[in-house]
Amino acid sequence: MTGPETFRGLVGDIGGTNARFAIAERAGGTATLSGVKVFETDDYPDLYAVIDAYFEQAGGQTDLDFAVLAVAGPVVDGEIHFTNLDWVVSEVELAKRTGARTTRLINDLAAIAYALPHLTDADCHLLGTVREGESKTLSVMGAGTGFGAAVLVEGRTCLSTESGHASWAPVNDFERDIHKFLSKKYGRVTIEMVLSGPGLVHLYEAITFVRGEPTLDLTPAQITNLDGPDAQGSRYTVETFFDILGSVCGDLALLHGATGGMYIAGGITPKLIKYLDEGRFRARMEAKAPMATLVESIPSRVITHPYPALVGAANALTEREIRA
Repeated sequence: MTGPETFRGLVGDIGGTNARFAIAERAGGTATLSGVKVFETDDYPDLYAVIDAYFEQAGGQTDLDFAVLAVAGPVVDGEIHFTNLDWVVSEVELAKRTGARTTRLINDLAAIAYALPHLTDADCHLLGTVREGESKTLSVMGAGTGFGAAVLVEGRTCLSTESGHASWAPVNDFERDIHKFLSKKYGRVTIEMVLSGPGLVHLYEAITFVRGEPTLDLTPAQITNLDGPDAQGSRYTVETFFDILGSVCGDLALLHGATGGMYIAGGITPKLIKYLDEGRFRARMEAKAPMATLVESIPSRVITHPYPALVGAANALTEREIRA
């Protein structure tokens, strides 16, 4: 009696700052990752140079059944023009460079959406007490270099979105003052403009202005170092970041119909989770009258798994698609 067919693939997660790669083994519907390596995108002229470096460090290129890369930006006709990088990648060229039989480019948040059914309690931090949702529709949103979101229906159908470029709606006078400052300086204020690495800087500038405090020339990393000197403005910034994150989480739950659960990914929230007031976050998430009762029943989790997009990329294709 033979076991399940095994497939071998290259999976990647390509963001504006880092490119992560691993080898995925698929057997019987289960994917395992090995050889995870991280590269800084600024060190390479294009993605294919990073792939060459990965195989060089891994001891040489191997035969591949598939290659799936999660990329930061929209994929159009099998091609990605990166939002935060001067790179262009296509599925056709990826097949030539890797020798993989099947190649696929998917949005990075879509990749994390594909990972959601495969994450365990140990891979996430539950916010609040609600554990089980009312459907199998799940949504993930992530704040990092930018902001993105995706929806997963019935574990297989994934909808990539550009939710980060929707307008941000302030909900109190303090946030309206922040919005006024940002709109005067930048014009239209989007969700990504406040919920991202650059967004932390925007919030810090606006908050210190509104509060009449000195605005220091700080990076996102310095702003989130709340144990450092001159951290008062930074504390208000992180607090406001989480308030807005809670509101947007509730908004996207309604917009996406994600009654099965909301997941939070990205490079910022997991690192700052010790500063997140769960009760305050849920209060902001649930303040969605007249639909508050519905949102109250939706679980919310922060993904703490270090490589969720790689997990999703490894599980994005069906076995039939890999064989094609």
